[in-house]
Parts: sequence; structure tokens; C-alpha cells
Amino acid sequence: MDLDILNSWLTQNNLPKYRFSQISKNYFSAKYLKFDEMTDLPKTLRTQLDQNIKLLSVKEENLISSPHTQKALLRLFDNKLIETVLMDYGDWLTACISSQVGCPLGCTFCATGKMGFSRNLTSEEIIDQIIYWNQKLYPKYIGRLVFMGMGEPFLNWDNLLNSLDTINNKNGLNIGARKISISTAGIADKIIQFADLKTQINLAVSLHSANQQNRQKIMPIAKKYPLEELKKASQYFTQTTNRQIFFEYTLIDGFNDSAKDIEDLKDFFSNNHLFYLNLIPLNPIKGGLVPSSASSIKHFTQLLDRTNINYSIRRSFGQSIGAACGQLATQHLG
Repeated sequence: MDLDILNSWLTQNNLPKYRFSQISKNYFSAKYLKFDEMTDLPKTLRTQLDQNIKLLSVKEENLISSPHTQKALLRLFDNKLIETVLMDYGDWLTACISSQVGCPLGCTFCATGKMGFSRNLTSEEIIDQIIYWNQKLYPKYIGRLVFMGMGEPFLNWDNLLNSLDTINNKNGLNIGARKISISTAGIADKIIQFADLKTQINLAVSLHSANQQNRQKIMPIAKKYPLEELKKASQYFTQTTNRQIFFEYTLIDGFNDSAKDIEDLKDFFSNNHLFYLNLIPLNPIKGGLVPSSASSIKHFTQLLDRTNINYSIRRSFGQSIGAACGQLATQHLG
């Protein structure tokens, strides 16, 4: 819901200021699917709100499920489509949020990148993906957020920051900063700006190769922000925040899973103990690259064990329904 529009409408209709706080609280609670269910409001006001204000800026078009994962296709006001994913880790629920309709970066291993770019999401459309899931989960709530859905968050900077203010605010969605992660393809100047915000929000960077020529083959943005610039920005982040930065590394058969790639990683990491490597199995997409074999991954991790690089292998959810990392492409499935 656009709270500015709500506030203007209430003011134009000479309604008391406390109604804004009352309605906002109801909205963020995700308890109500429509204004008419907000029985703490007068019936006439509920009717007027239903007629004049959209409670959610997104509308469910399709919902599919697999064990531990749900993927929703959501329609926006201009009929554009986005996807958002819910992952159940047992002890907590995580939502994977989109920041753009499509993506302008064209990474070869990512289905969203093959869609092209349409537009940025508004801050309301970002927030309403979370409200959408919370409505389905009520009385449970999303406990953690990852901005790893469709789009490059740092290329939607203003709307990203506006949404984070509401997400993190105790009078908004009240999700703690340390339970929020933002993933960027390596927009170096924005990494520096993000560091200067001194936030506790986690930062992840899509690395996928520590060799400049190889990286720009699969990530065209690497030509604009080369590895050396990315490394300096990442070092600035750790020095400024004293927080870890997570480097995502999708293992691709015969491309980035060799002993030479380990040496490139060692050079990039340069013994920075706050650099952390997340190994990700490549999730298949139509016409995509080939994932490393189990034996290649085992050999790669054995070589990593001989270095001082801290790493882990990420669990992958939702591959069978096209909901895993790199698979979001607004498909009608189910």
C-alpha cells in the first residue's frame, strides 16, 4: 500500500490523524486481506477505503510449491509480472524479494537476465511482496529477507533504501537489519555508499570468477566494474563496517572449478578474514551453462581446504519449480 496516498486521502477527507497510524498498523500486521476486515474502523470508513485505496500493490497470478519452497507470480498495477519466493528452513521463514521487473545486467547463468529489463519496482511493490507472504503465513511471519530475486537492488537505490527504512522500522515490518541480506552483481560505487550507511544489513556479491576475462564472459557488468575496482570497494566495506562480505560463487563445469581458479580466488581474497565464499550449485535454466559434477565440486573444496579462505556450500531450495537462485523468469507453472 502506498502510505503517502493513504495519508493524503485521509487528510482530504478531514479524518483524524490517528486513523493513519491505526490503518498502517493493521496493514503491517498482515492480518487483514481487505479493509472491510478491519473491524476497529467504522463501517463507513472501511467501505470508503475499499473503494479508494489499494491494500496491496501486487496481485497473485500463480502460486506453486515444492518441499520447503513456494514461488509466487505477482501482477503489478501496469500488468508487469515479478516473482518472489518463500523458503522454509524449519526454524525460520525466509522470503526472496525482487527489486526490478527483469534485470538489465544479462548474466548468462541467470534466467532473469535473459528477460531483459522493464522497470524498477517502487518501494511499495518491494514491501508488498513481504506483506503478501505474511498474509498467507499469519499468524506466522517472515523472519529473514534476501534481496536475491529479480533485478539488481543497487540499480534501484532510492526505492531500495526507502523500503529498507520501512522493513527495518519497529512501526513498519520490524525485521532486524542482521536478518536482511542484499545481493549485488558488483556495483562498486554503490558498495562504497552502502558501507557508508553503517547499517547492520548483510551484503553479498555475485563473484562467480576471480579472473577478469572469465568473469566478464558471464557477467557483462564486470566490464564496467572490473575485479580490481570490485576488490577495492569490498575491502572498503569490510574496513568501514568491520562486517563480513559474502561472495557468491556458482560452480560451472570446466569454467571456474579448477586449481587455477583457486589461485585466482586466493589473490582476490588477499587474506582478508572478513571475505567469505558461498559456493552455490548451478541451477539449470533453458539454454544455460553446465553445472560442475559432484566429483569436481569435491575436488574444488578439497583444494579450498588447503587455503585460508572461509567458505560454505549453500543449500539450494526450489529447483524443481524454477524457484532456485538464478531461475526466476515469470513463468506460469503448476
